[in-house]
Amino acid sequence: MLHRIALTFFLLTSTLTVATIAASQSIEATDPVENSATATTSPAPDGILIFGATRGTGLELAKLLTARGDSVTAFVRPTSDRSGLEPLGVRFIVGDALSADDVQAAFAAGGYRAVVTTMGCFRCEVPPDYVGNKNVFDAAKTANVGRVMMISSVGAGNSADAPPWISKWILKDVLVLKTQAEEHLQSSGLAYTIIRPGGLKDAEATGNGLLTEDVMAMGIITRKDLAQLMLAALDDEAAANKIYTAKDSEMTWPWSMWN
Repeated sequence: MLHRIALTFFLLTSTLTVATIAASQSIEATDPVENSATATTSPAPDGILIFGATRGTGLELAKLLTARGDSVTAFVRPTSDRSGLEPLGVRFIVGDALSADDVQAAFAAGGYRAVVTTMGCFRCEVPPDYVGNKNVFDAAKTANVGRVMMISSVGAGNSADAPPWISKWILKDVLVLKTQAEEHLQSSGLAYTIIRPGGLKDAEATGNGLLTEDVMAMGIITRKDLAQLMLAALDDEAAANKIYTAKDSEMTWPWSMWN
């Protein structure tokens, strides 16, 4: 979504034809709340906890997980729209990801074999890209969670040279935060998987999604295809302590964004 914003801005202000990469995450702003995290039901042991599950990629992953019988817990804000999740029968924990206490309480509410975060926000006063994700990683470390998956963005970490210059300029602050979050996760001692999509498209799955360790890779992928790749990586022990770029092998940036 953020890369689409970057591309629109560029096309409106320049006659140059330059492709932009977009920030990857399913965006859920995390406004401060007064109450501490509370579980509406007790999560089953060995379930999966998702931060950023109410829409976008996080919601698509929740659909896949529940469809095959996994126990899913969603960490949500009091004001979050849960309409997409409620039919899935997921469990909810209410809190603010910017509060370390709320996040710690979410992990204390039950046992999880894995935690997934797709959190990020382009316009938030206090973006969760670093602080919120750091809180998740620290709590996961305390809870001894088996796998942590972070959805980051092309342009973060050692993929800094992959996006076009206009994306790097517009998203410079976000990419710094995501890089900090990636580095914190890598140094945590947790078994991690970091996935960096570029442009994210709301469309039906093509089945052509792939993960590559090529740090210069960039492209487009649908949220549904990304969720399928995430599910496969969660099940794959070989994906532990790996950083991937996600893309569709048949889509061309930026033209496929509107096809």
